[in-house]
Amino acid sequence: MSNVDKGLAPKRPTIPAEVADAIEKARFSHWDNERIAYYVLNPDHTATGLAPLRSIPFDTLLSALINGYEREMTEEERTHAAIKREWINRDSRRHRNTYCDGFADGIEFVLGEVSMLIEGVNA
Repeated sequence: MSNVDKGLAPKRPTIPAEVADAIEKARFSHWDNERIAYYVLNPDHTATGLAPLRSIPFDTLLSALINGYEREMTEEERTHAAIKREWINRDSRRHRNTYCDGFADGIEFVLGEVSMLIEGVNA
């Protein structure tokens, strides 16, 4: 049963960054969904930089082409997001206790020690 029948919004799959880059490269070359699908289904066809399109399940690729997609975050991006989430969480609880202040000081110290800048936290 399709999502349309259920009245649900289509799900945007999360795909590896290399696959997202390959989709964007194909789109830049004016490839439509049909041409991308044809390329993936025909192993005799090759195109520079598009091999990652074959690295995910075909259904996931079709969903990404039709519904859009989210890029998988790199380890660094996940770290930045987690630190920023804690920073924002600390700001929202700041009036409750001083533990959050110490936690925030620890975040600032570690970021300074590893020379990492995160927008909204220490940049």
